Amino acid sequence: MRLGVALSKALARMHLWYPAAVVLAQTQLRDLDSHSIRRLSYVLMLSHRMKPGSVHALFRRIVEDNRERSPELTLGLAEMATRIEEPTLADDFLDDAEKNATASGDAFVADAAHRLRKLSVALQDGSLQTHIRDEANTITASSDGSPTVLVPLSGGYLSLFDLWIQQVRKHIGSRIVVLAMDDVALQVTKTYDNIHIVDCRSFFAWNEGKLHPKTRGVLWLVRTLYLRALVAAGHSVMVLDLDAIPVGDVLPLLASLPDADVIAQLDHSIPMDVDRALGFVLCCGFMLWRPTVAAQALLDRFAAAAQVERDDQLALNHLLVADGIVEKTNGANAMRFGSAGVQFACPDPSLVSRTLHTGSVVRHFHQQGQTIDELRKALGV
Repeated sequence: MRLGVALSKALARMHLWYPAAVVLAQTQLRDLDSHSIRRLSYVLMLSHRMKPGSVHALFRRIVEDNRERSPELTLGLAEMATRIEEPTLADDFLDDAEKNATASGDAFVADAAHRLRKLSVALQDGSLQTHIRDEANTITASSDGSPTVLVPLSGGYLSLFDLWIQQVRKHIGSRIVVLAMDDVALQVTKTYDNIHIVDCRSFFAWNEGKLHPKTRGVLWLVRTLYLRALVAAGHSVMVLDLDAIPVGDVLPLLASLPDADVIAQLDHSIPMDVDRALGFVLCCGFMLWRPTVAAQALLDRFAAAAQVERDDQLALNHLLVADGIVEKTNGANAMRFGSAGVQFACPDPSLVSRTLHTGSVVRHFHQQGQTIDELRKALGV
């Protein structure tokens, strides 16, 4: 088994997606660790785009070889079915996972399966998209030209949110839309003035403060759907993670890139296959989308891809690879390029960084156990 896992990893690094899937499929799912199961899901998705018939046949074999499986593994099969664009089969797996998890007393898995099934129905009949569009149309864009800032929030990040919103209001503006993921986030955000709160609790399964991993990807899909709806309603929208803290005025940076439909942070993280292909990836934790025709057309495709991939950063960057990039240039303050008629700009890392201690406008960092006071000191705020 270890040899197969190592071989699949090596094949994936060479972008040999279908062979990587075939190798992993030789091992029962119950004998694979969670990382290997996620890799199998990923390589099935990417190989499906080149060899759909072969991938569907391979997936049928995987299902047949794993008849005896836990409800948790059935959720994994549902994700794989979604990623190879078999939503009806995914729904069958979700129904099966909910039924068997309920019978075995696993309420957490049963709840996750139930919520994912409801989401699937709402996506397929269009009711979710309609609801989000209608809500976006009730949100008024700022009158001073500052962007609407979109952020998800759960109860475990309230102290960071307090720092984040202080800096957003100081350096960006006051139009903020919060996607509240749990009861605590919903209640606490009501104590802040001038926040539009979206109740997203129905999408997420929680158990003692822990989010079920199969509903985590729903966050990125829902965020993308709200992003699309707000841009369609005429907003310039900034997607800004809680760990992306403004330390300098953001509006002059945005104004210096007037021809960009999309401004996004330059990164070298996931998806690594895109980083290897393009030499960079776009980070979805710092993005500005302007309400241009080109941006809206891309957002329609972006939202559709996020439904399949269940990760906005994977979906957006895979679209870049599929469409190709042209006219890439490196200027004094940003890298620029075009893709499918959309003009992109990526601020220089000296302005928008991936570290805690550098970046003159925004610092987008990984919190590593620091207290809020320690973060404030490091950020100088």
